[in-house]
Amino acid sequence: MGKKRTRSTKTSKGERKSIVNGVKEVRQGLSDWQKLMNKHSAWRKGQNPWITIDGASSDKRFVRVRANNVWGDPKRRSSYSGVKDDG
Repeated sequence: MGKKRTRSTKTSKGERKSIVNGVKEVRQGLSDWQKLMNKHSAWRKGQNPWITIDGASSDKRFVRVRANNVWGDPKRRSSYSGVKDDG
């Protein structure tokens, strides 16, 4: 009979990379405008990306929220007008 394990899960040694070379540089090389345009095009496709807005109503400087909460449902609008309707 074999020896009983003393640990229930295996801990990673962290020896191998989990990301392909060059991906971080590409992501960090994007301008803020391009990041916003990527999020806007994802919202138009029906996805719901996270965006960062000013935290005027909270004690934090910036707040991360879902795009549908700020821009509305992309299926109901042809474009974002900047005004959120209640209807």
